Amino acid sequence: MKQICVIYDKWTGNEAAVLHNQQILEELFGDLIAVRNYGLHEMDEDEVLEGDAFLLSNQMLLSGLRRHILDFKKIIIMGRSIQKAAITETMKIPHDSDVLVVNDSYTSSSSTTYQLYQIGINHLNLIPFDQSQENTGIYRSLKYAVTTGELSHVPSYIDTVVDLKYRVISFSTMLELVNLLQFDKDRLMDRLIPYMNSIAMVDLGFHDNYRDSFLKNQMLDLVVTDADEGILVVTESYQHVYSNQQANRILHLQKTDHMDLMEYIDEDLEEMLRNSEDNMLIELSDEHYVLHKIPLYMMDELIGYCFTLQGEKDLRQMEINLNSHLRQKGLYAQHTFTDIIHTSAVMDQCISLAKQAAVTDHTILIRGESGTGKELLAQSIHNYSPRKNQPFVAINCASLPESLLESLLFGYDEGSFTGAKKKGKAGLFEQAHLGTIFLDEIGDISPNLQSQLLRVLQEKQIMRIGSDKIINVDVRIIAATNQNLEERMQAGMFRSDLFYRLNVIPLSLPPLRSRQEDILPLFQTFIGQEESQISVDMAQCLTAYDWPGNVRQLENTAIYFSTFHQLPYYLKEAAVTPSAPEVCTEYHPPEDLNRIILQLIANGTEPFHGPGRNLLLTQLASRNISISDGKLRHLLTDLESSGLITISRGRRGCQITNAGLSALQH
Repeated sequence: MKQICVIYDKWTGNEAAVLHNQQILEELFGDLIAVRNYGLHEMDEDEVLEGDAFLLSNQMLLSGLRRHILDFKKIIIMGRSIQKAAITETMKIPHDSDVLVVNDSYTSSSSTTYQLYQIGINHLNLIPFDQSQENTGIYRSLKYAVTTGELSHVPSYIDTVVDLKYRVISFSTMLELVNLLQFDKDRLMDRLIPYMNSIAMVDLGFHDNYRDSFLKNQMLDLVVTDADEGILVVTESYQHVYSNQQANRILHLQKTDHMDLMEYIDEDLEEMLRNSEDNMLIELSDEHYVLHKIPLYMMDELIGYCFTLQGEKDLRQMEINLNSHLRQKGLYAQHTFTDIIHTSAVMDQCISLAKQAAVTDHTILIRGESGTGKELLAQSIHNYSPRKNQPFVAINCASLPESLLESLLFGYDEGSFTGAKKKGKAGLFEQAHLGTIFLDEIGDISPNLQSQLLRVLQEKQIMRIGSDKIINVDVRIIAATNQNLEERMQAGMFRSDLFYRLNVIPLSLPPLRSRQEDILPLFQTFIGQEESQISVDMAQCLTAYDWPGNVRQLENTAIYFSTFHQLPYYLKEAAVTPSAPEVCTEYHPPEDLNRIILQLIANGTEPFHGPGRNLLLTQLASRNISISDGKLRHLLTDLESSGLITISRGRRGCQITNAGLSALQH
């Protein structure tokens, strides 16, 4: 416990103010101190004070204390402050009023007057009270007075008196005591900060600086000292400078300043730290860590290293948290291949090809009519790929004007245009880093954006609008279109170099009319009812319609049916007899269908292999011809029996014969 001696001119007659100061000190420092109060003019002539700190009420006492204090280094002159709570009533006094400032002496009154002006009481004409002049009558015209607990000294003729209560010990004085007595500031912070905020500080810059310094120290404690990752700082000769709690635990270090780090770690770890590279995976005590080594320089001279150690478990948890954050922002793919409702062979073939493409990192171009489910397929590909735990960012290129689409894709820097965010904004390519970006309706982008997109595909680099800085991105691109890009290239509306960059792996989604066997399962899924709810007549109406809006239109029809319990009028008008042909858009007689199949086999015949049934079904579907796998097998058997083709098992598939070629020529 530290001894504080508080010394006044005299404290007899000022007991209330003296005890008030003692109470403040004891509330702030608690059981760390013991307070003794003295009056200089009431001390014995030869009395010597013993204490750890001597707090003087004013500096005029110094000359009289030479015989009573042996160590003047322990002396602190007490500063005084006015409590904030007392200022409110003073602010209510009318502007430009003459106000008498009363204390126990003219010196104290003048000091209080000066302090009031300093803390912002500048709307009043403050007059310090001099007791020796009171009998002259110079104060009798005054109506207002303020005092700091000295009500007995206020002239009786003053109408309105504002008592500011006793002035308290200033915050700077408290800090001097903390430093002199070598107290732990952190231990006292929960009392120091509220005390600082309770008084009207004269030196507001000091107040703000102290608060900011405290906040910075708190930040360092939270971010560095208590960080989940280990942080170690050493000199260029590997002398210990700093290590946080986690580094001490991982490396089994005793926190000792300027120790030789290599005396406390084994040879293998020493060799690893000296020769390690940044972002290195290491094993310590059967746990894996990622070691980052950052050289520290001063004026181009190496002065040390900063090591950080991140645990494998922590990194995995960060990945989980990142995925959760991406989901909250909507930057994820929610669908998989199991969400694609189908029974048709043509969709089986399409999904099979998509799965093979998904495990690669190649660019994919999905082609199909509007409403066929191109984004559903793109999301499924992403979730089947090695990038499934990374962002999936989708954008419809046809729904936005060029300038807005450009800023969304590539981002912008501060001040790039009116309304731009102060710190700029990352584009979708940056947000999709390490993941997938889905560019729907790619055929509608402008020539300017086509050239910028080509750079991304070629260089894996982007540049924000208004910036000259190149940003590297690792993004897998899946594009989709319902337009004929070959025709747009011939018309000069789509760059051929961009087309061939996008068309690395083409996938074709067949329209709904070419896979009639999928209509009823999809409809059942959309209405959420049992199959028995769909009558024969309803099934006929649904399968007879050609569905120009594809699956999206079918889903809307299901909503209509669930609402009104009947099908829309256009489906009833399209109803045909149950014996409707398999072909949706146009009927091909058997001889014509055989010739089409024979031509497809001829186009695909190579020296050692030819097209198989799955490929033929896909190619027929692209011509809007839908037949079952059994029907195709029967037709191929007939063609083989006629000597027009050969059918081999495995990958050799079907190949056309010379007789088949002659039949095609005739």
